[in-house]
Amino acid sequence: MKTSLDMKDYKKRQKLPISRRDFLKMSVAAGLGSFIDGCSPGEAGTILRVGDRLTKITLIDLKGNQVTLPGYFQGKVAVLHFWASWCVTCRTEMMALESMYLEYGKRGLVPCSIDVGEGKAAALSYIRDMKISYPVLLDPSSSAVKRLGVSGVPTYYVLNREGTLRLRILGEAKKDGLDKFIRTLL
Repeated sequence: MKTSLDMKDYKKRQKLPISRRDFLKMSVAAGLGSFIDGCSPGEAGTILRVGDRLTKITLIDLKGNQVTLPGYFQGKVAVLHFWASWCVTCRTEMMALESMYLEYGKRGLVPCSIDVGEGKAAALSYIRDMKISYPVLLDPSSSAVKRLGVSGVPTYYVLNREGTLRLRILGEAKKDGLDKFIRTLL
């Protein structure tokens, strides 16, 4: 039987190439594809691909109103940002989207952050201290993201003024790159 001192020595001798924390982060990232109600990319509805037009989906805004996409963005460049309250990078990304909205909103940019698989309370709690002036929508049952083929968060869909998908980003987006691409559509 090992004593606690022996266990400490054992752990030191293991010399794992990564820390346990990094291993857990990698495991979570690898498993994101199945977090949405057991949906994996192969099980998703029709996956929206670059060049496809966004199909009609209905979501709920934070006031409880139904919002139908892509009609809501008719004639505008839209950035759909799929997020959840447990997403560490999503807060920074939402602030970057707010900055772009303030800069390009008058030229026709409309970002929209869509909370996946959670209710209004979780979304409001998450954005409480942020000053977000662009639309935040809810997809509490994840039905819309399943139909679109979104399998993890964060995910971005950038639509041109005709509602056609021009860019899809799986994972964290860098503000500079996203900003540069959006300017080509405005």
